[in-house]
Amino acid sequence: ICTHVGCPVGLYERTTHHLLCPCHQSTFDVTDDCHVIFGPAKRPLPQLKIDVDDEGYLIAAEPFHEAVGPSFWERG
Repeated sequence: ICTHVGCPVGLYERTTHHLLCPCHQSTFDVTDDCHVIFGPAKRPLPQLKIDVDDEGYLIAAEPFHEAVGPSFWERG
C-alpha cells in the first residue's frame, strides 16, 4: 500500500529492484528498505518480517515497523 494516498503498489522492475505505484509514480527501492527514490510519497513502504513455522506456515515474525497506508496531513 503506497504511503502517498494508499494505492496498491505491485509493479516490480526486476533490473533496478524498484517497486512502482501506478497512481502517482512513487518509486521505492526494495534493496534499501523500500525507501522512496522518486515521487510524492514521503515515507518508505512498511516492512513485515515473515518467518516459516515448524509446520511450514508463513507467520509474521514482528509487527510492521511503521504505519501501513497513506500519509495524512491537516489543512490549516
